[in-house]
Amino acid sequence: MYLQTIKNRLSDLCALLCLIVCLIIAPALAIAADLGGAPKQTFDEPPPPPSGWQFTVAPYGWLMGINGDVTVRGNTVDVNQSFIDLVENSDSLMALMGYFEARNGRFALFTDVVWADLSFSGNIQRSGNPIANLNILASANAELDYQLTIVQTGVAIEVARWANGASTTALDLMGSARYWNHRVDVSVAVTATATLPGIGFQTSGTRAAANTGTLEWVDPVIGARVRHQMSSGSDLTLTGDIGGFGVESDFSWQAIATYGRDTTIFGMPVHTVVGYRAIGVDYSEGGPFGRNGVDAVLHGPVVGAKFSW
Repeated sequence: MYLQTIKNRLSDLCALLCLIVCLIIAPALAIAADLGGAPKQTFDEPPPPPSGWQFTVAPYGWLMGINGDVTVRGNTVDVNQSFIDLVENSDSLMALMGYFEARNGRFALFTDVVWADLSFSGNIQRSGNPIANLNILASANAELDYQLTIVQTGVAIEVARWANGASTTALDLMGSARYWNHRVDVSVAVTATATLPGIGFQTSGTRAAANTGTLEWVDPVIGARVRHQMSSGSDLTLTGDIGGFGVESDFSWQAIATYGRDTTIFGMPVHTVVGYRAIGVDYSEGGPFGRNGVDAVLHGPVVGAKFSW
């Protein structure tokens, strides 16, 4: 179990480092490409950000997978499911996501909402006989119903802006609060056939079921965002943040890279967005039957459309 935890930590760290490198390198590459590879360039004085309120709504789909572990009443379930695995194995797969931003000059307010209800399989990492007549098999297959809500809302302030011709790049500093709401229902194969109330798991036939109850908390979050508007009407946005700091969760982080382009769909102008998003969290709390928590990374491609006025 400890080896798996270390492996999960290393995997999270590698993913975070790769995305941080992308946040640093990608804007430079995009700007260089936009400049046409000229040996020497002089940056123009950037125009000020538009005054007056501007609004953006972006419904999107996040094709998420999950890697990590979920602890339900002291029993840890190892979960490694890609989005394709979820589609193939899920009895239900429902999700609702959207982003809203209101900007006035250098100041912006934003809210991002993710809601998902997933059903998938995992593997119990723990074996033993916590009380008489109840045995959790070491290699038992676990069925999970994972309900997830994430709402992040905060402010962004543009602290730098530079330009070359028609292309501009801006840097935002961000402060926000990220609300989490998790509920995990898990059932595993057991050897007992009797009903054993009051122990966390309740048996039915050859299976036992338990749930975490509702796990909810709010993390303080700080971050940064690079927005690069290309002369062709395309844009590149890179966002990274960290949070938790032991206030609620031990640690949480997020990294997003998206590319947007103006196009038409059925004759209507639409700004389409594609990219990749990863968010990790490590949270646990005590309960009457043991600890409940989640230590996992949610990640996958994002596809959406942005509407501004």
